[in-house]
Amino acid sequence: MRRRRIPRTLLAIGALGIVALLTVLILLARDRPGGSGMRTEEVAPRAQVTSAYGHLEEFQALADEHGDRAAGTSGHEAAAEYVEGQLASAGYETTRQYFTVETWDEEIETFSILAETKGGNEDNVIMLGAHLDGVPGSPAINDNASGAAALLEVARRLAQEDAGENTVRFAWWGAEEYRGFPGSSHYVEELDEDDELETIAAYLNFDMVASPNAVVALYDARDDDSRLNVPDGSLDLMEVFTDYFDSRDQPWITTSWNYESDQVAFAEADIPVAGLFSGSNERKSSREARLFGGEGGAPRDPNYHQPGDDLDNVDPDTLDLMTDAIAHAATRLAQDFGTQDSGALDGDTQD
Repeated sequence: MRRRRIPRTLLAIGALGIVALLTVLILLARDRPGGSGMRTEEVAPRAQVTSAYGHLEEFQALADEHGDRAAGTSGHEAAAEYVEGQLASAGYETTRQYFTVETWDEEIETFSILAETKGGNEDNVIMLGAHLDGVPGSPAINDNASGAAALLEVARRLAQEDAGENTVRFAWWGAEEYRGFPGSSHYVEELDEDDELETIAAYLNFDMVASPNAVVALYDARDDDSRLNVPDGSLDLMEVFTDYFDSRDQPWITTSWNYESDQVAFAEADIPVAGLFSGSNERKSSREARLFGGEGGAPRDPNYHQPGDDLDNVDPDTLDLMTDAIAHAATRLAQDFGTQDSGALDGDTQD
């Protein structure tokens, strides 16, 4: 009896069906985010960049390729993979915390990236954060690749030091550019639900730290007229930065305490906070021009939320200064900042 030959077309269709079935099974087997939306990433190490400005160059290259780093886009995913690769090369394990952003016309699934030092007290965590996303249609280099880059460089430096008394946890927040800062807000909500808020001793935020017509500004923990309460311990954190700048004869000013960024959710949860800021589209005063140089009467960042927020829209010297200040604060606080109950350095209490 002659064996009937199966047509090649049917064989090809069958093979495609098997491939599709295997793909579905693999996807179903993956550890998809659920509950808190946490997933630990196993990322292959890559060549390590060793300066904050070098990270900015990489972020600019990704912007050139993808257009922007807005939440939910290929550009944000590419930037996240870059951050995870750099952290892996420095010896960190990274975790993605997924969440959904709801707008009037769509839902966007996105995520924040978390990593932490090893060996410190996990019940006494010093957190540092910067948002990784940008506005649509912009390279978003000052806002906020600058903060993300400074944080990466500080993480690299801390990985080379002995473990401190406290755990230092880094966060690259997703979706800060949406109302309510959903990435950091989601994180704080999850801590609250899991009864882990008390493990966060302090939070430091870095949003726009390389403006082209820069100031050196700190969130003003002395502001008692703000709609946002100042948690105990926040003045101690502020003084870590002011002492550092004073030791370098570096002028500084303050920005409003309720500066709208990812520190808000932490402050509302009564966690001590602090942060640095170099300016957005508000105009630099003549006094600020005398203190910091630059052009009085001109915007601190003339390309705020614009397509011109590219690598030419940053001041590398300001980026270096801010990165050094962040590294100093992280190293100091890893050693001797107390729990929320004490909220103080070296046993001192807030005035």
